[in-house]
Amino acid sequence: MRRCWWICVLTASFGCDTLGQFSTGDADIYRGEIAGIYDPLNCPAGIDCSFIRRTFPSGVTLDLTFDPEQQYENPGTISTSGESCGPTFTNAPLLPIPALAHDQLGLYEFPGGGRIRNYMFVVRPDTGPLAGRDAMVFLSLLRGGDIEVRVVAGPGLVICDPADCATIDAGQCDYFGVFGLHREPL
Repeated sequence: MRRCWWICVLTASFGCDTLGQFSTGDADIYRGEIAGIYDPLNCPAGIDCSFIRRTFPSGVTLDLTFDPEQQYENPGTISTSGESCGPTFTNAPLLPIPALAHDQLGLYEFPGGGRIRNYMFVVRPDTGPLAGRDAMVFLSLLRGGDIEVRVVAGPGLVICDPADCATIDAGQCDYFGVFGLHREPL
């Protein structure tokens, strides 16, 4: 009986996922495209969006640096590319929300399997169409080593055409995007 207990303990400890495996270093980054294809039934005429994407154009890419062990100090940055009006985020720091360390919201779960841990951050870019505005970033570590990122800025009621740079640059557009990220070398 005692031998069985030790075997179970050892198996459990070696079979657990470690959060440190998701840390990026100087030689790698997480990168991926936004989800959602053009869906004219859910978007105003001529605007490139989908039921799961607002203001971000199809094909936009998000880069993430991340260190889960620094979640309340300096967790990482996000950058976007592939936007005709210029990037929404350029090395914008993920800002920790310290109160989440003492609140059950800090342990939120998404339904569905494959998620190891979820995080919430704020991003307040210095440049781009969201300069000075707060965007929420929901980050999920997935089994297999990938990361999923959701970006939300505004309630999603002001849907802007990602190709209308004058409207984008005015800074009044709402954003929503889901990105599936994979680790890549720099």
